[in-house]
Amino acid sequence: MAESLAKADEQAKQVEAAAAAEREKAAEQAKKAKEGVVEHPWAFDTVKANLKIGTTLTYAMEGTDAKGKPIEDQLHGEIHGHDDLDVKIMQYKDSQKDIPAVMQPQGHPWGKLSPFFHVDQSETKLLRTESVQVPAGTFDTVVAEVSGYFGNHMTVWMITDQPGVYAKVVDHPNTKNDDVKAAQPTDVTYELTAIAHEE
Repeated sequence: MAESLAKADEQAKQVEAAAAAEREKAAEQAKKAKEGVVEHPWAFDTVKANLKIGTTLTYAMEGTDAKGKPIEDQLHGEIHGHDDLDVKIMQYKDSQKDIPAVMQPQGHPWGKLSPFFHVDQSETKLLRTESVQVPAGTFDTVVAEVSGYFGNHMTVWMITDQPGVYAKVVDHPNTKNDDVKAAQPTDVTYELTAIAHEE
């Protein structure tokens, strides 16, 4: 009898300790939010867990190309395979799907960002939290600037509860490429129109 009471008492202490830890975590998050601290919403493991093989994303594209013509296209992304270190994705525009080289899956290392819109040697600057509306719906996001060693520069809206998925991406012209600068293209905006996870 005494042993059962001791065991029940120990379990009650563990439950209370877990509840206290949750309260402390919630209080810390509330404090950071009040202070305007923005935290990265994703971790490596959550991105890997959410982007299962068969996940497909579709984005509407808007902007102006290097020749000054309006861009009317769609971007598609598909997860084709992965292991603990790398993910294989196929990413193509409607206008490119007849090009065999484009329709080949490419490998990228897993990270805390989306493998779609991959930027080599990237640096991320978190800006703010924001609710954003796109054709696929309204999402709570963390907005960040992603820049790369080779001049790539994007603003991304990371969906808080969909690790690895951007609701919106604004791809800015490459500031290190003289040919791109001379052509003076505009930003290209991608807005999520559909997301599907294979059952």
